[in-house]
Parts: sequence; structure tokens; C-alpha cells
Amino acid sequence: MTIEIPAIQQSQSLIGRWVDGRWIAGESAPSSHVPPSSTGGAETDHRKTGLTIPFRVEWSIYAGLVLIALAMRLYDLGGRAVHHDESLHGYFAYQLFNGSGYDHNPLMHGMFLFHSIATSFFLVGDSDFSMRLPMALFGTGLVLVPLILKPRLRQVGALFAALMLAFSPSMLYYSRFARNDIFMAVFALALVGVMWRYLDERKNRWLYAGAALVALGFTTKETQYIVVGLLMAYLAIQTWRELRDWIYARRNLNEFGPEASFLVLLLALVLPLGGAGFAIFQTTLGVTLAAEDGLPGVVTGSPNGAGWAVAIGISAALLVMSLSIGWFWNRKVFLGAWGIFLFVFVMLYSNFGSNPAGVGTGSWQSLGYWLAQQDVARGNQPWYYYFTIGAIYEFLPFMVAVFAVIYYGFRSGIRPWILLALIAASMSVLANAPLSFERGFVQESEQDVLTLVGKAALLVVYLSAIATPFVLKTTKFNRFLIFWAIGTFVAYTHAGEKMPWLLVNVSLPTIVLAAKILNDMVMSVDWRSASRNRAVFAVVGVPLFYLLVWKIAFHNFGEGGVQFASVWAIFAGIGILLLGLQILASRIGRSQALGLVGLMTAVLLFGLTFRAGWIASYENGDVPREMLVYTQTSPDLHELAKEIERTAQLTGDRSAIKLAIDTRDAYSWPWQWYLRRYTEVAFTDYSSDSLEVGEDRLIAVINSNNNAKMVNKLPTGFSDGRRLVHRWWFPERYRDLTPGTFFGTLIDRNRWNGTVDYFLYRKLSNPLGTIDSYVYYSDKVPLVPVK
Repeated sequence: MTIEIPAIQQSQSLIGRWVDGRWIAGESAPSSHVPPSSTGGAETDHRKTGLTIPFRVEWSIYAGLVLIALAMRLYDLGGRAVHHDESLHGYFAYQLFNGSGYDHNPLMHGMFLFHSIATSFFLVGDSDFSMRLPMALFGTGLVLVPLILKPRLRQVGALFAALMLAFSPSMLYYSRFARNDIFMAVFALALVGVMWRYLDERKNRWLYAGAALVALGFTTKETQYIVVGLLMAYLAIQTWRELRDWIYARRNLNEFGPEASFLVLLLALVLPLGGAGFAIFQTTLGVTLAAEDGLPGVVTGSPNGAGWAVAIGISAALLVMSLSIGWFWNRKVFLGAWGIFLFVFVMLYSNFGSNPAGVGTGSWQSLGYWLAQQDVARGNQPWYYYFTIGAIYEFLPFMVAVFAVIYYGFRSGIRPWILLALIAASMSVLANAPLSFERGFVQESEQDVLTLVGKAALLVVYLSAIATPFVLKTTKFNRFLIFWAIGTFVAYTHAGEKMPWLLVNVSLPTIVLAAKILNDMVMSVDWRSASRNRAVFAVVGVPLFYLLVWKIAFHNFGEGGVQFASVWAIFAGIGILLLGLQILASRIGRSQALGLVGLMTAVLLFGLTFRAGWIASYENGDVPREMLVYTQTSPDLHELAKEIERTAQLTGDRSAIKLAIDTRDAYSWPWQWYLRRYTEVAFTDYSSDSLEVGEDRLIAVINSNNNAKMVNKLPTGFSDGRRLVHRWWFPERYRDLTPGTFFGTLIDRNRWNGTVDYFLYRKLSNPLGTIDSYVYYSDKVPLVPVK
């Protein structure tokens, strides 16, 4: 048995080989450029290709997708009310743009978002539209990123990925939303693409591109730790033999193959940013390395007291380790990649040199703050949150991915089913000990035997789920995609903070996996043979089959003879369709016939996906009938902001119009953004009985909780108040779901209607939650012209 270790560069000619359990030094190494088929690169399906798209047609499709994606993301981009978080991002980017300055604050993640929005303000002016413009452009660019993975996804798979990314409800909605998650989708997918291009081509340019993408991700959001962590975990599993040999001094770092080399690069870049991770041991160490949320006088996520010396020591040690690893691996390549990474990271976090301290907060406090927030668990969502919201919006990629895992499981012997049994048994333990799991594991408020059992069960679930891809009999790239999808889902499910915008990150690998599976299905079909054997009838037969099944599930057939005739006709129709499928399978093969059914099913699901995205983005964009919308500023405030602007123009006061804004319940947002140009705004919390609205104010906006006592304290001459919805939110009835309720709903046909009504029509059985305000006008304002 001989294992050859390819060189990183062609200039390396003497490295050695591992032969039959012994390391033989001084042997000539193989060429650094080895065809992918012989080195674990892109696996090639040697059967006759099912479909090839001409080059011009392919690029015409990409051009059309980009134009459609751009139009969908720019249409009425400024028409939706500005969300609370958007107002924070827009306001501080505006401060950066106008010269007032904004320095890194981990509360709002990295600096890339603020510099991109400030650049947009500089180019096209500050507005709701320009605040969201960078996200719209990145969301459009995301459509083209699968081209990096085209050698792996293949031609059709890359097109499927582009199509699903263009129309994905979560990708579309958050491409029109001033948050950083769509940036992360671009950087994460590009980094995965760059990794695989390096593994296949062994060209150093991909290492330099990877360094830039790692830096951009870390300057955008702390979820980059999850992205890089999963890639490192995959590479470590793939290269454990090389790592073992290095540990035992049988191999040098510069003798690593491409997978281990990419792992070394990621490790060397990330090590200096991982120091705050030691905060999980701060109780044992007896020092504060990352202050918890709410600790008086200490910034959340930063060290305190003696913790500063320990934090500096840890950072210095990790930096030395990083430089040493890179130096002994491949100093020339590493120094180039390190320089690129350092340039991007330092420039963005230091505000291009004006805030050097930002480099420190970005490298320590970002992770420290993120870790501190996990126990806070903002959103307070249940562990099954992403199952719920994913089934509502990203059902196409999730269903294809689940189908793929099941399909490969049946082809892979008993090992996947052993892991599945372990997951099921462990989930049963957790379901029967919810108190232990929720309070003991998540919040660590009690330590007892049940808590330890819950921890062990949860660990078994995670390890079994992550191990599943590696026991499936499929291509190496498919195993990676399954690992990436499962690992991402597990990581975000375990994280304390669960929010709808994180669905962008959760669904991204699943979309890519679904695209690859659909590509394999297309390639499995001999389309000429299928056409000759009337497979085109599947276009009608598959939708008709699902329609008949729908009738059985939900239709009331009446009683007596009419009921019998209806049921008989439907079952007869289903039987005829199944007979047709059997005939088609006998002519073109069962796998091809089922592949056609699967592809037609995907087309139907795509239609529902398009509909879900359209309704969420254009009909309910700021109305929380959508789980994607979550808690949202009401359109009433958006209109009131325009009304204030018209009033300012009418009175001649313009930016100096005198306004009073009640800030109770964080009401200063989004008003800080909407009123950013006004110079005479009094932001006051009127909860105190001693406070009154100033006599010189022309407009007052009062929190509904303060309205009863403030209505008599308004200056003389103010109008009657007009009630407005300030903020509203989705009624979260799904929070208290139990296993009994879930399985009871599955088997009780009478309970299905509510679920289907919400899925198709967004009908809610509970009213939206709201918190309101009142607006008052002085009689100095001519109200009729204003309105």
C-alpha cells in the first residue's frame, strides 16, 4: 500500500512518501497538479450525460436570472417600514457617512455593513432605498456565486443553485433588508467554492482568495466562526491520518496534501481570533474574560480586572502559534495570505486607521459578546424553531435534502440506520425530560442526574447527525454538502439566539445540496428515450396525482352514494396514474421514471416557493403575518414620518421643526433614523409623572402606556390624539408544541385545516401583538393641508 502526498507547489520536488507503514524521505514527489479524478477531486459520472446546455444558452439563462433577481430586489425597495434593527444600522452608517463617526460595537456585529451602507449614502444619497441597496446588490450577486462551484455542481446543478438562490423566500426577503446575513451568504458560499477549487486545482490563488473571504466574513458577523469551524471540522475528518502523522513527527507541515493545507491556512488565520473562546472556562479560572450581559460598569464581552492580563497573554500566545504554524507550513504562501487577511481585517475594524482600538474589539470582544449572548437567548425560541420556519419558506431545498439523505441511507447498509436509531432514542429522552433539558442544559440553573442524562442525550444527537454523512455511499462532494447542511442546522439549533434572519445561513447549504441532488436526477435520465416513451405525460400526471391526494386529505365527500362515488373515482384516478408510472418504468427503467416524478415534484414545489417569497416580500413585507417578518415597525410610522416631513415643509420650519418623541419601550428607534436630519427633536421617556411636553413643540408622539397621564399635560391647543401601531409581532403559538400535540395533529385530519390555511393563505387564528403610540399636533399646524 502506498499513499503519496502531493506537493503544494510545483517547485517542491523532494518531500517523501508514506509506504507500507513507514515514511520514506527524499523520494521525488508527484507533480503538484494531479487530475481531480485521481486525487479525490470532482467525481465524474462516467455514464452518458443526461443533458448538456449550449454555452450561449447557459449564459443567457444566467443573464436573465441576474436581471430578474436585480429587479425583484430593487422593486419598491424603500417602500417598507424601517425595522428596529435597520434603523440602528442606517443611523450609525449615516453618522459614519456625515463625518460624525461610528466605532465598532459588537452589539451590531462587524464593520463591513456600516462601511457598505455609508458608501451607498455617499454614492446615491441617504434614504430608506440606499440603506438597503448594498444588500440588494449582494443578494443579486449571490446568484452568480455557484459558478465557482460549477466543476463540482456541474452545469445543471450550478443553474439550479442560481435559480433557487434567486427565488428563495429567505434570500429574497433579506436581500431587501438592511442586515448583514445576505453578506454572510455570499462570503460563506464563495469560501466553500474557493476551498473546493483549491482542492481540485492546487493553485495558490485560491488560498489568497480564501484568506480575503475569511477576513470579510469576520468583519461582517460572528457567524463566520460557525462557517469556518464547520469547514475545519470537515477537513480535519478527511485528513486525520495526515494530522496523526504530523503529531507523531512522521510528517512535516510542508508535506501536507491540499485538504490538510487548506485546514492549516484556516487554522492559522482564525487562531488569533479565538482567544475569547477561553471565556467558557472563566468560572474555573476565576477571572472575567468575557463579561456577561448586564454586568455593571463593564462592556459585554470584554475582559475585566485581572482578566485583561490573561486575555492579552492568551491573544499573544495564539498569535505566536498562528505565525509559527504558517511559517513552517509554507512561509511564502502564508505571508501573502496573512497579509491579505490582516489588511482587510485591520482596515475595516479600525475605520481605515481612525479607530485603532477597533482591531482589539473586533478580535476579542466580537466573539466574547456573542458567547455572552447565548445564555440571554434573545428571541427565546424553541429548539425546533428552524424546523418550523424552514418548513414554511424553504420547503423545496429541505425536502430534496431529506429525500437525498434517505435515498443514500438505503444504499449504504445498516450504519446510517444505527445512527438514526441513536438520534431517535436520544430525542425521546429529551422529549421526556424537557425541564432537565431546557433549564439544566441551556440555562445551567440546576445540576442533577436528569440534567446529565439530557446533556449526554443531546451530545449523542449532535454527534450522530454530524457522523451520518460519512457513512453514506455517495460521492465525496455530496458527503461534504450533507455534512455542511446538517452541521449548520445543528449549530444554529444549539445556539441560544434564534431569529428569522438566521434562516438565510441555515438554508444556504441546503439549497446547494438540493441543487446538486437535482443535477444528479437530471443526469440520471436518458431524455431521448424518455421522450420516445411518452414521459412528457408526467408533466400532467404528477400534478394530477397530488391534486387527487389533496382531495382525499381535505375534501368533504358527503354521505351515502355520492361519497362512495367520489371516493371510488379518486382512487380509480390514482390507480390509473400509478399504472401509467409502472408502464413508464418498464420502458425507461424504474430509477429514471422516479427521477422524472421527483423533478416534476420539485417544479411544483418551486411554484409554491416563488409564491411564498412574493407574498412575504411584496404583500406582507412589514406585516407580521409572516414568520420572516417577526417583530416589525408598523407601516403607520412609515406614513407618519412622511407626514412630519410634509408638515415641516408647510410650516417653513423644515429641519428645525420642533418635535417630541416618547422613548419608553425603546421608541427612539426607528425615530432616530427617520428624524436624523431634524435638529430640534426632544427624545424623552415620559414615564416620570414630573415630565411634560414642551410648549414650543408642534408634534408630539407619545407611547400608549404613557398616554393616559400625558394627555392632560400637553400644551394648550393640541389636537386630539390619533392612535398608531408603533410595533407589531407574529403571534407565536408554536412555542408550546409538545410531542403529543405534534403527532396528534399528524393523525387527526380535523386539525390540518389551520396549518394548511396558514401555509397557503397566511391566515392566523390569533391576532397580531402590538404596542401603540399616539400622535398629537399643535393648532399652529394646518392639519388639512398636511393630510
